[in-house]
Amino acid sequence: MVDIETWLKRTGLKVSEERFLKPPPLPYIIFTENNDVSGADDKNCIANRDISVELYSLKVDRISEDLIENLLNEKAIRFKRDRIWIDTEGMFETIYDFNFTEKY
Repeated sequence: MVDIETWLKRTGLKVSEERFLKPPPLPYIIFTENNDVSGADDKNCIANRDISVELYSLKVDRISEDLIENLLNEKAIRFKRDRIWIDTEGMFETIYDFNFTEKY
């Protein structure tokens, strides 16, 4: 199975699953993952993985967005991108939602 954290670290940005206890300087990435595992013949061998990648930045950061999108495009992963301004935090959040199926 693909290690999402290691894969996202290829961007060169700080990455953490769920949260940082002490957030690093912007920009950084937080990701969450939900898995639905199934199979046949009394063996689990298929994982449907729903992943959300959140990029936090002070301004719209097209360079960091391109780094993430290049990873997704490299594996031909279809994704949805949304961007919001978090007024209370004074930062942008760019969210990438995608899923894929792995056989193991």
